[in-house]
Amino acid sequence: MKRFIIGLSACILVACLAQAALYASGTIAAGKGINPRDAYTMGKALTFQKLVCPSCPLQKRDLDRDRALSLKNSLEARDEAEKPGTADDEHINVLCPGAGEAACAEAPDEQELVHFYLTRRYKL
Repeated sequence: MKRFIIGLSACILVACLAQAALYASGTIAAGKGINPRDAYTMGKALTFQKLVCPSCPLQKRDLDRDRALSLKNSLEARDEAEKPGTADDEHINVLCPGAGEAACAEAPDEQELVHFYLTRRYKL
């Protein structure tokens, strides 16, 4: 009986740990639960809705590998104490940050999604 209880306890422990590992796979950021394909699609949509559009400061013809690199650097430096000061620092402010303003509190981290799209699309 004692072996049965120990064996059952071990099986339950393994099942719980396996389930936790399954929930953690496929995230691009801790706790977000967005798989890479959805993150790429959402990042692409945000890029062309908020950063590169007819009424946006950047036009479609302006988005090339060099400009994508500049945007990527601005997005990576958003949390640093000293920002490098690229020309695109003001452009990324239209995107909701993860832990930013009250209007963006329920939205996903748009800056992270655009960063994910740019790094995959332009192989940065």
